[in-house]
Amino acid sequence: MNQKIQNPGLAEIALGIAAIGAGEYLRAHRLQARPEALAYCLKSWVQIKLPQALWDVKAAMDCHMDAIAEKTFQASLLQAGIEAAKECGFPAAPPL
Repeated sequence: MNQKIQNPGLAEIALGIAAIGAGEYLRAHRLQARPEALAYCLKSWVQIKLPQALWDVKAAMDCHMDAIAEKTFQASLLQAGIEAAKECGFPAAPPL
């Protein structure tokens, strides 16, 4: 399960979902993040979470639960984004 994912399209989709999760977490907790740091953290967390997400998708699809497979994939990658935001987020400056 620790093999490198070699599909750029899948990686792009995964990063997009994770970025949504990170953005929502940052907004909800009134945090901000440096774009470069957030991009690095997102990439790292997607690399950590994507193999398990794909494993879970396969298990759901093997049981003919396609809708569950899609939601599981999204949830796993949203969680990757949340973890990235937790790692690099810091309090936003109060409005003037």
